[in-house]
Amino acid sequence: MRRCFRLLSVLCAALLLTGCSTVRLSYDNADSLVRWWIDQYVELSPEQDELVRERLTRFHAWHRQTQLSEYIRLVRQGQEFVAGQPTPGDALTLADGIIHAGMTLAEQAAPDIADLLLTATPDQIARAASRFKRNDAAYAREVRLADGEGGQHDAQFKRQLERAEYWFGEFSDDQRLALRKLVAGQPPATRFWYDERLRRQRDWLALMRLVQRQHPPRERIVQLLREYAAHFDLPNDPARLTQARALRRNSATLLVAIHAMTTPGQRAHARHKLGDLINDFTALSRGE
Repeated sequence: MRRCFRLLSVLCAALLLTGCSTVRLSYDNADSLVRWWIDQYVELSPEQDELVRERLTRFHAWHRQTQLSEYIRLVRQGQEFVAGQPTPGDALTLADGIIHAGMTLAEQAAPDIADLLLTATPDQIARAASRFKRNDAAYAREVRLADGEGGQHDAQFKRQLERAEYWFGEFSDDQRLALRKLVAGQPPATRFWYDERLRRQRDWLALMRLVQRQHPPRERIVQLLREYAAHFDLPNDPARLTQARALRRNSATLLVAIHAMTTPGQRAHARHKLGDLINDFTALSRGE
């Protein structure tokens, strides 16, 4: 169920950042995908499955009617970023826009998630906790958490290169070398964000257990969900919040530095891809 909340709250970011040629197909089947993810975590009962199906169908219709125009605006902002001489502040503004769009989804979904949480059983909560542990182990291997800063920087370089080459096209050997040096110069962040991942999971499981144990009024659960969403991306602890914001500024600086090393042709490639996204979102908003 936490996965459902996460998928709903960052659906816009997923669409904006993947930019794949199958956006329309993925979007048209988003409700089925989310329903499948929920079932993977808690193994829905027939009654829960029917509830999820009905609420996701309604949510998807609301999203198509109200949110795609905002995504078009954000992608156009991305085109301006690529075409200009952006600053780290521009990168943070763009990221904040994506986060705000995700929060809008979380706000809309909260009452429906509250209804689902009221049906959760202890076995389903235990299943979700077990699934978290398996996924965390796989994620730790992916980011090479146990390999020290050198291994973690290698994993980060690989991720950054894949993203950069998707948007800008193939990098030259010199560009790859420059990117590796940029990544190596970044402060360690893998452990911090991994711990934040665990923090979100602990908070979510605690929320599930509280609802299952106390069955508070629906309005109280909605309030708890909104509080959870408010601290999903950034921690509540002041010291960790300061660190998280510093790391995000570092990431924004890295993004601007990557943009600066690209050629005019590579930037045109990125603008074209973003234009394809605008066309996809426009068609989806028309029901095409």
